[in-house]
Amino acid sequence: MSEIKGQQDFTTDASQYNATDFQIQQALRKINTAEPVRVVSVQPGAVGPVGMVSVQPLVNLVTGAGDGMAQSTLYQLPYLRIQGGENAVIVDPKPGDIGLAVYAMRDTETVKANRDGNAANPGSARMYSKGDGFYLGGFLNATPKRYVMVDDTGITLDDGQGGKLELKGGKLTITAPAGIESTSPTEVHHTPSLVFGDGEGAVATMNADMRINGSVESSGDQVAGSISQMQHTHTGVQTGSGNTGKPQ
Repeated sequence: MSEIKGQQDFTTDASQYNATDFQIQQALRKINTAEPVRVVSVQPGAVGPVGMVSVQPLVNLVTGAGDGMAQSTLYQLPYLRIQGGENAVIVDPKPGDIGLAVYAMRDTETVKANRDGNAANPGSARMYSKGDGFYLGGFLNATPKRYVMVDDTGITLDDGQGGKLELKGGKLTITAPAGIESTSPTEVHHTPSLVFGDGEGAVATMNADMRINGSVESSGDQVAGSISQMQHTHTGVQTGSGNTGKPQ
């Protein structure tokens, strides 16, 4: 049977002062403030109420003999979401994320259960307990693959798969290797110059009738119903004031 080790060391009983100091230190250790943790599991809110996480504290407890002891998993910690009213940025935590658990000074179980924003009596007389933790994410994590970045150069949105939207210097640049799809009853562009294609051989296709309120200029041929604008001929050609036949 292994020996059970506490936090006393060989100096604890050396004097009354040491014994009293040990008692004070033990009492202070019951006051939980904040500590780094790793997310173990998530009950995500997604497009819904903010969810909960279970976390593993990352700083071990240490016995009086200097041996490390892993802490127990903490369950049902509400996590932070950037939200104001019905407006939110939804980025739920993922298992493996590193963040900070902060602990309330009073029992918060009733407030967590109600979720209505109203004041409520504490569920017990406990204080500074790890049972009243909240999770703040985003500390000591790895490089993201998908991100929204706002810096002195502008705004960048990257989907991690080659798609990127950049708004910098007043210019919007969209990179979409898989294409752009838009569904809208109307689409209006207030653009003095509109360019389609990327050099020779590029094709722009429109599956709709077209109405242009202005002139049309083309450096190449135009074909309507297999009839060339530049190469077509007319039937029924004769001298005089008569009209030609239809183009062919």
